[in-house]
Amino acid sequence: MDIETKNTVTNNTGDAASVADQDKNHDTPQWQGLRRVPDKLPMIALLILVVELGERFTYFGLSGPLQNYINNPYDPESDLPGALGKGQAVATALGNFFKFWAYASTVIGAIIADQYLGKYKAILCACGVYIGGLIILVSTSTPTTFTNGAGLGGLIAAMVTIGLGTGGIKANVTPLCAEQYTNSHPVLKTLKSGEEVIVDPELTVQRLFMWFYWVVNIGALSPLITVNIEAHHSFWLAYLIPLIAIILSVGVFLLGRNKYVKVPPMGSAILDACRTTSVAIKERGFDNARPSVLRERGHDEKYPIASQERYTDAYVGDVQRGLKSCKMFLFFPFYFICWNQMWNNLISQAGQMALHGTPNDLLQNLDPIALCLFIPLLDLIVYPFLRKHKIDFDPVTRIFMGFMFASISMIYACVLQHYIYKSPPSSIHVWIQAPSYILVAFSEAFVIITGLELAFTQAPKNLRSVISALFWLTIAIAAAICIALGPVSQDPYLVWMYGAVGVSGFIAGCAFYACFFRGRKRWSAREEVVIEGQY
Repeated sequence: MDIETKNTVTNNTGDAASVADQDKNHDTPQWQGLRRVPDKLPMIALLILVVELGERFTYFGLSGPLQNYINNPYDPESDLPGALGKGQAVATALGNFFKFWAYASTVIGAIIADQYLGKYKAILCACGVYIGGLIILVSTSTPTTFTNGAGLGGLIAAMVTIGLGTGGIKANVTPLCAEQYTNSHPVLKTLKSGEEVIVDPELTVQRLFMWFYWVVNIGALSPLITVNIEAHHSFWLAYLIPLIAIILSVGVFLLGRNKYVKVPPMGSAILDACRTTSVAIKERGFDNARPSVLRERGHDEKYPIASQERYTDAYVGDVQRGLKSCKMFLFFPFYFICWNQMWNNLISQAGQMALHGTPNDLLQNLDPIALCLFIPLLDLIVYPFLRKHKIDFDPVTRIFMGFMFASISMIYACVLQHYIYKSPPSSIHVWIQAPSYILVAFSEAFVIITGLELAFTQAPKNLRSVISALFWLTIAIAAAICIALGPVSQDPYLVWMYGAVGVSGFIAGCAFYACFFRGRKRWSAREEVVIEGQY
């Protein structure tokens, strides 16, 4: 991964304009034959990655022991650690509620950022809320407090507070990170080998989000620490580690406070986007909602927003593009239902298997480990190979492949659960469960990374946090569906539950591909920028 030493870009206006013109026309073989490569990533983005690393370390570090904390009773002599003893159905429901609230609150964080505070200040406020929730969790997870009945109330209060902080960070950290790369035009560059290539901003953003998600999964390895502390010491100490991590990451984040590229809040940006959409509905299409068309038809005086200086043809096109990406997101809850099984039901499934000293919630770490290996493989070997041979691995195909991997993972879990029921108790080795986690990891590299990329590249500049939040909101919707599945998320229904989830993911993936297959080439951020222009 190349990292730029300064937050600047190559200032080659002539080349940039020339290549941009050729991109627009697509009629000159000279440019069509050149290989496209990603640019270097800005160094300042690394400080933003640190706060995401700390937040994900914290989130996954506290989520790892959560199923055991709620599910199992407190028994110092048992191999399975526990505290509240509420059973698998309640544990799964509360875990899904936590995930639902954490990702639903991204909408709140996005509105605060885009309309009032800006992304940087919104992240700082969210970190403060996050730390407060962790203090509640640590103080109520000691044996003295949860045996005296304070554990459940403290847990719910902590979930609500931490979830609000999570939403504020998640909605804003990805667009803030991507905004540190300021080049928006392709640039012609000659490599040391003499080869002429096009430095492509689209590929650079794709690379940035890939390494962003790589950092996320480094943080997601925190359960390797917390579940072992939970198993061999206590829950309160397991939760203290994430608290320390988030405090340290905020300190690092503050180091770049005077260097970040900060897009100011636009005040009425969200309302203006809604008004623009309303005009498009009334005029029967976004093309008819453009101010140039409204003036031709004599309809411009009907809509107060049409008189605003910011209301241009390019602005209407950008709002349209943002809504197009949201259409894709309608299918994502079916994917995230599969993804969500890693954090609750698969942990309980491992508890029914022969552990041989392995904590039942340890195998979930195979997911981030696989991603930490798979993402560099894609970025450094697979994608360059495809680009070299002019193979367009477009966003629609990437997302479809991710759906298929997730579906296969759930079918594997379904078959495994069938054999668990047929076999004597705790007779199947727990590591046979590993393929489920690895397959989900492969799916994330295609679905989540591409979704984040589209949420940024297809969003209007002043609505990036909101569109990003709508992407994360699909996880909240999936968590709500999983809460409804609570009654079948227990014996003896688990075979049917895993099977139904896997089949629904497969059908949703096929439906997604059928809907977007024909227009998949239009999801290029590079082509959209040329067509829609800037404002």
